[in-house]
Amino acid sequence: MRPRQEAVRLPMMQPIRRPSIIDQAELELRNAIYVGDLRPGDTIPEVQVSKQMGISRSSLREACQRLVRDGLLTQIPGRGLFVTTMDAETMSDFVDYRLGIEMQAATIVADRVATLRGAGDEDGAVSLLAPLQDALERTRRALEAEEVIEAGNADLELHQLLAESARNRFLVSAMSTIVILTRMGSFSDPRGFGVRADITAVHEALLAALAAGDGSRARAVLREALQELASRLRSGESEQEVVRDPDLLESDGPEWTTIGED
Repeated sequence: MRPRQEAVRLPMMQPIRRPSIIDQAELELRNAIYVGDLRPGDTIPEVQVSKQMGISRSSLREACQRLVRDGLLTQIPGRGLFVTTMDAETMSDFVDYRLGIEMQAATIVADRVATLRGAGDEDGAVSLLAPLQDALERTRRALEAEEVIEAGNADLELHQLLAESARNRFLVSAMSTIVILTRMGSFSDPRGFGVRADITAVHEALLAALAAGDGSRARAVLREALQELASRLRSGESEQEVVRDPDLLESDGPEWTTIGED
């Protein structure tokens, strides 16, 4: 008699999921906002955009609602969807939120560096901060080349990498939206897109605090930098010198074209 085979017991697993059309549409819209193809105040015409993307209006609508939820788009009844403009009150609330996320990430990273160094793992501490150091150098090179938008990209990448270095998926997810909201705030500046001329000095101070395992100092650096950003984007004025790109000041809005049109 053949021995009875026991049923194979597998751990609970989530089904593998391919990106949906809605996911891809959401990503396209996020990227367009981040790079400035869609600017604060620009409208999202449902018919034209859905045809240009080659998706149904219902799929586009669902993708847009995700961005409304995250504050990237604003829905005005009877008028439609618009890229959110960051006014003074919104900027104040946003910076408070960003401070909470980033200061927590900085605390975790500083504590991790201190633990590694305490265990004698100097290489581990250096490796943990290496991506942030690379982003700092990219910011420096971009400023030297007077590439303001690239300097802004590298600056935001450093802050995203800070969250990723904390290895907390909730902080990483929150920071992914924060960097786009920050970019929207920069494009909402009536004086034009700009970055602090001394941004690399701010990065150096932050990295020095993290390298020393000093979470308190890292949080103080972040607090000063983000409060300066909020003040500048609220009033258009700053005590710090700001490097601006005049080519990024005006936008005539996106040119929505339909596939197949002449």
